[in-house]
Amino acid sequence: MKVQQGGTQKWCPNCKETQVVSAVNASRLGAPSGQRWYKVDHEDIQYFRRGQICQECGHEWLSAEVPEAFLDELVELRVALRDIKLHAETYSRQSTLASQSLEKLSTSLSVLRALDVYKAES
Repeated sequence: MKVQQGGTQKWCPNCKETQVVSAVNASRLGAPSGQRWYKVDHEDIQYFRRGQICQECGHEWLSAEVPEAFLDELVELRVALRDIKLHAETYSRQSTLASQSLEKLSTSLSVLRALDVYKAES
């Protein structure tokens, strides 16, 4: 379904590729109108909401335009979380190995205690 031409190229979540899109009022998509938004619990997160329509397939969706500094911070957080996960997995593996070693040591100590009891009775 082709719609009128003209607009900006963006990723269409329906076509799964970059298409020409046009802006539409957010109220057309069932969202409150107005462009500037912020999260109630996080007023420092501010963005511009845009209604979009793909001119190739006619799919409509809401998008958000955010400052580049916010995206940079998001990427830094993603890297930090990846590193935390990597270290947590390493810690988990090491913890399992340590637990297995302690179990073997406990078994060895039990054998030694049994030998000591045997020697004491002899």
